[in-house]
Amino acid sequence: MPTHPLTRPLSRPLPHRLACTLGTALAVLAAPLAQAQTAPRRAPAPASAHAVALPFYTPQDVALGLRRHWSAPLAERFATRAQALAPAVQALCDAPAAQATPRLHAARAAWTQAMQDWGRYTGVTLGPLLARRALRQIDFMPARPALIERAIARAPASAADMERIGAPAKGLPALEWLLWPGALQPATPACAYAVQVAADIERMALALRQDSDAAAQADAGSLAPEDASAAFAELLNQWVGGIERLRWTAIDKPRREASGHKGTPAGWPRAASGHTADAWAAHWQALRQLAVLAPNDVPATGGAALVPIEAYLRGRGLIALADRWTTRIAATDAAMRAIRPRQPATLDRAVRELAQTKRLAEGEVATALDVRMGFSDADGD
Repeated sequence: MPTHPLTRPLSRPLPHRLACTLGTALAVLAAPLAQAQTAPRRAPAPASAHAVALPFYTPQDVALGLRRHWSAPLAERFATRAQALAPAVQALCDAPAAQATPRLHAARAAWTQAMQDWGRYTGVTLGPLLARRALRQIDFMPARPALIERAIARAPASAADMERIGAPAKGLPALEWLLWPGALQPATPACAYAVQVAADIERMALALRQDSDAAAQADAGSLAPEDASAAFAELLNQWVGGIERLRWTAIDKPRREASGHKGTPAGWPRAASGHTADAWAAHWQALRQLAVLAPNDVPATGGAALVPIEAYLRGRGLIALADRWTTRIAATDAAMRAIRPRQPATLDRAVRELAQTKRLAEGEVATALDVRMGFSDADGD
C-alpha cells in the first residue's frame, strides 16, 4: 500500500553524535531552568492557557512516561478487545439460522470496539508498533477483496497457514470487509476464514502487549541519556507523522482520488463499515492527548506520569510557544470535532488546521527543542 513520504514513521534512533549533543545541551540547561520552573509564577501572562507552574522535564521523564502510561496501557486495552474478536466471529459461524443476524451484529460490535482502541493506540506509532511493523500487519488499507477471496479458497486452518497469507488479505480491514460487504453467514468457508483472521489479529495484539509491558518494566526506572534523547526525538517525529497520516493518508488523499465520484471514497479508513468518522476521531484523540495537558494538570517527573508536549515546553520556560501550541491544538480539535465525511467544507477546514499544526510542530517546536525532523520507511509501504 503506497504511502506519502511524509507519513512514514521514524524507526531508528537519531545518530549517536546528535543524540549525545542533545543530551549534553539539556544537561547544561537543566539546573537553572529547574530552579526557575519549579517556583510558582508571579503572574501568568494573560494569553497563557495553563496557569499552574510545572517542573523541569527531561527526555527521560518523557520516554519513561510514554512507556508506562501510554504504550503499555493502550497495548493492554487493544489486546483485550482483540481477544474478543475470534469468539464473536466463531459464535456467528456456529449460529443457527434464527440467530445469524444478531450474532453478525455482535461480531460487528466487537470489531468496532477493537478498531477504535487500535486507532487510539496507533495514532502515534512508537516502540513495538514500529519494531513489529504493526500498521502493515494489522491494518493494511484498503482491503483487497480479490485477495481475500483467494485466501478463503486456500482454507487456512492454523497460525502457520496464516503466516503464508499476505497482509492485504488479513487484519482489521479484511475482517471489516468480511463482516460488512461480505455479510458473513454461518457455516461457510468465508466465516471459517474470518475466524482465522480474528485469531491472527489476536496473536499480534498479544505480542504487542508483551513487548510494551517488557519495555515499561525495563531499565530499573531509568534510561541511558542517549536512549532517552533518541526516544524524545522519536516522539516528536512520530507525532508529526501521525498528523500527516491523518491529514493526507486518511482524509485528503482519498477524497482527491475520488473527486467527481458519488458516495464515500473507498480509500477512507473504515469506509466499508461506515465508521470513517469514528476512525478519524480515535486517531485525533491520540494526537491530542500527547500534545496538550488537561486543565491544571501537573505531570510528575521520573516516569510517574505521561508528559505531553505542552508540559515539556512549559517546564522549560517556553511559555509563549506553549501558548501558541495549545491555541493551535484547540483550533484543530474544533475542526476535528466538526468534521463530517459528506460535508466538504468540514473536510477543507480539518485538512487546513492539521497542516498548520504540522507546520508549527516541525518548525517552531522542533527547533526550540533542538530535535531534527526526519522520516523512515520502516512501517508500511
